[in-house]
Amino acid sequence: MKNVRQKVSWLATVVLILVSLLSIYSSGEVGSNSWISLLLIPFTISLALSSGQSPSNSLEENVEWMEDEEDIEKKEISAGDYGYDTPIL
Repeated sequence: MKNVRQKVSWLATVVLILVSLLSIYSSGEVGSNSWISLLLIPFTISLALSSGQSPSNSLEENVEWMEDEEDIEKKEISAGDYGYDTPIL
């Protein structure tokens, strides 16, 4: 499947280049049709170069994060105690 997708993507890339060149040749200027074809080329190239397989995580480790936050047990807390992003109403 990977090989077929790559071949079709490279074929689509070549077709888009040829369509763009044909559009430039027929109209005598670089118009919107040729730019549309040229701007679609990176998508077909990215399809051709991508592997198509999701990355597998072979390392499955159980990581426990240490809690760095302190428990705040004050009853009277000002807005500045939480940090700069706490809204003050």
